[in-house]
Amino acid sequence: MKKYLFLLLIGAAGLTACGDDDDPVVPELNKLTKVSCYKDGSSSPLFSADIYYTSEGKISSINMGTDKLLFIYSDGKFSVTGVNSGEVIEEYTLSGNVITSKKISQENPYASNEVYVSDEYSYRYSGSNWALTSWDARWPKEFGAGYEERSYPEYEKYTWENGNVVLYAQSQDNREMRYEYSVTEAPDNFPLRVIGSFSPTGFESVTPLNLLYGAQNRNLPIRAYTYEIPNQSEVKAEYKYTYTTVGDYITGMTIDEDNEGVESSYRYAFEYNFATK
Repeated sequence: MKKYLFLLLIGAAGLTACGDDDDPVVPELNKLTKVSCYKDGSSSPLFSADIYYTSEGKISSINMGTDKLLFIYSDGKFSVTGVNSGEVIEEYTLSGNVITSKKISQENPYASNEVYVSDEYSYRYSGSNWALTSWDARWPKEFGAGYEERSYPEYEKYTWENGNVVLYAQSQDNREMRYEYSVTEAPDNFPLRVIGSFSPTGFESVTPLNLLYGAQNRNLPIRAYTYEIPNQSEVKAEYKYTYTTVGDYITGMTIDEDNEGVESSYRYAFEYNFATK
């Protein structure tokens, strides 16, 4: 009897040890549901966006106040339609959960009721890192039928180091933009990323759509600056980032801008109220 009791105790100890080795279950962070941005201490927002999701966690709409954008999904694609206009503004193609291309449509001002694709962007990835954007531009001829077209196969380039985008460049511009990062890791639900802009203060830099462009930056940026090639030491515009956190969430961010001596400050507030099931 003592022998069997001893074996039972050993077994229980083994189970306890195995349980101690299991990784703790970390709950998924809530999704971003509101972004507000205030410039230079104003009490009225520069922009404010309310973000809504489907039960599966996909973006269903974004209300920017002046217009509401609806997201419609089908067959590996989704379109963005403006409620006020009722027209498809953008169409995205997905590979899994990664955006691989985007089309932008506009009305032809010289042809009644004619809508055309003005811009087509294709995104190339190195592994999961967004590395290159190609751009096909199209616009209607003012006199006569048809369209003009231009193609830029290497329109945008993103250079990665240690899991972060450290350099953004455009083939049609002699400017470049460099980013510096803190050691603080970015939360998975925080959609700030290096996007195609030399003025990274608009909603495009923090829209949750950014989470669909492959890997996110590993760390939080603390500084970005532009210069003109080949004068890399002459900073034209500089952006400094600071953050406010509550637990695992980034609830606030401030970007201080110095654009050739003209200083501005952008204060962002973030809310997360959609719990992933």
